[in-house]
Amino acid sequence: MSTTQAQHGSYLLMHLQRMRSSKELTDMVLLAEGVPFHCHKVVLSAFSPYFQAMFTCGLRETQGNEVLLRDVPAQSLQMLLDYMYQGELPLDNDNIQAVATAAFLLDVDGAFKLCQNHMEANMDPSNCVGLYHWARDLGVAGLAGCALRFMCQHFAEVCEEEEVLKLDAQSLGNLLCSDDLNISEEQVLLELVLRWAQKRSGDLQTETEAAGLLRHVRLELIDPGFLRKSRRRNPILLQDAVCSEMIDAALRPSGLCETAAPTRPALRYGMESTDLLLCLGGVNRDGVPSKRGGLADLSFCFAPHIRKTYYIPSPLKACGGAGQVTAGAASRDNILVAVEAEDQHRVKRVEIYRYDHAELKSWEKMCSTGHRDMFAFGLLGDSVYIVGGQMKVEHHYIITDSVVRWSLRRGGSWLSFAPLPLPLACHCAVTLKEHLYVLAGWTPQQLPEDEPDKLSNRVFRFDPVRDRWTECTSMRFSRYRCGVAVLNEEIYILGGIGCDGQDGGQSRYCLSSVEIYNPDTDTWREGPSLPTSLLTLRTNASNTGAVGGKLYLCGFFRGAGRHEIITKEILELDPTDNRWTVVERRAAMHDSYDVCLVANLNPRDLF
Repeated sequence: MSTTQAQHGSYLLMHLQRMRSSKELTDMVLLAEGVPFHCHKVVLSAFSPYFQAMFTCGLRETQGNEVLLRDVPAQSLQMLLDYMYQGELPLDNDNIQAVATAAFLLDVDGAFKLCQNHMEANMDPSNCVGLYHWARDLGVAGLAGCALRFMCQHFAEVCEEEEVLKLDAQSLGNLLCSDDLNISEEQVLLELVLRWAQKRSGDLQTETEAAGLLRHVRLELIDPGFLRKSRRRNPILLQDAVCSEMIDAALRPSGLCETAAPTRPALRYGMESTDLLLCLGGVNRDGVPSKRGGLADLSFCFAPHIRKTYYIPSPLKACGGAGQVTAGAASRDNILVAVEAEDQHRVKRVEIYRYDHAELKSWEKMCSTGHRDMFAFGLLGDSVYIVGGQMKVEHHYIITDSVVRWSLRRGGSWLSFAPLPLPLACHCAVTLKEHLYVLAGWTPQQLPEDEPDKLSNRVFRFDPVRDRWTECTSMRFSRYRCGVAVLNEEIYILGGIGCDGQDGGQSRYCLSSVEIYNPDTDTWREGPSLPTSLLTLRTNASNTGAVGGKLYLCGFFRGAGRHEIITKEILELDPTDNRWTVVERRAAMHDSYDVCLVANLNPRDLF
């Protein structure tokens, strides 16, 4: 809209409001709770199809100049008229429900959309139950669906609120039937039913209704010890024969049943979350996501315990398909990647993206920083670290010891922290016991007799509280392009290109060596050698992750040749027998994917 049109609209609204205030040319009076509101039919009709139909279809109201609105509070009508004449609707938690109801009944669509946006933005576990039933009873399917999704997604918190205990048995039973409840343990629902029954103790119908609700609790999924303890502590479960029989059936060993064991009930949504191996990224020479079976915008995920493949949206889709994932890190709550991107002036930068697996199921850009490559990327607490790497300074590329941090919780600018004890590139970083460990890589020439790109076997530990680096015991091998992961609170480093001992110019070769670091004793020991000498990904990011107490290596290169093709196998190491096995051949990962992460995701949210 042009400035002239905006000014014209503002002028019209201002004079219509002045005419309403002075009752000038008003031709309709709306009565709400005995309070008269003088207004113009043309304005009412412009904002409400309800009034337009009333005034143009020959109804009785068109014969007079007064209309009685029986179910609309005067204050709500006043706010709706102010919205029509002034374009303002000051909403808060005290007036929102009454205004929204009035807007819905009078078909003031613009005002109701503002109310709906306010309700969705202010939805929380304490009000979503009431909001869902209000919207459902009113017939607002969109808002009811939004509230129901929120309620299911946050049901563990909803169960702690008093509002859910006010539901009648039928409404609560409908919720308990859902497979979509985001709870990690079924006992949460058992406790909810017991609290609901205790709140109504003394009511003759409570025991019958509690038995009905208990049928919706999947007792077979509850720990038997917790179930027995609940029965002892709750008289309702003891006194009601139906409840007692259901618990007995759930506790009865399946082998003692005369008939075949009953089918185990379906898991709730929150119980299906599991650790998955994520192989993210993958580009071809033109910067377009590499294609396999039409899945260019998806990245390969693997559930090793059930040998099943899923797909997650590629981070490259969030940045238009251009760029390359150069690093990544994951924790229980966050999945992050660093993407090397270019703007329209061909200026490179590093952008950080986070996967929103709770709501949007997509990648969102968090921040960006100046370009560097071959850096290590770490996630410690709620902070992201970029450590070392190669930077361009005054038209020259240098290997840096710079360390910067960005807070996921507070946002803001990148902050500098204590630099590395020496410049490093192509190194690895892992998080263990609230510390960041940096190991391997290569460092620039320090002394004239040093190699131009001296490999490192040194290990450094960063304490974020003291902002201090401490050197740990060195590895046997100096190496880079190696895999690294944490398993059973120990650091595993495997493969890569390297040499035995400190790099003094001796021959380098592809390694099959596995070394294991114990942080409690600050010692390294030899691990089970890989089946073959191999290298990690071309980005220097790790191709290794730990799931379910086992170590997995996802795709690798058998040699250092420029045209080497990735071997799409997934290897598994079980530390109990220290033996590598192939668990997946010809995995559907991209031809040159960029980083392997382990993340806790729900397969229902994936392709």
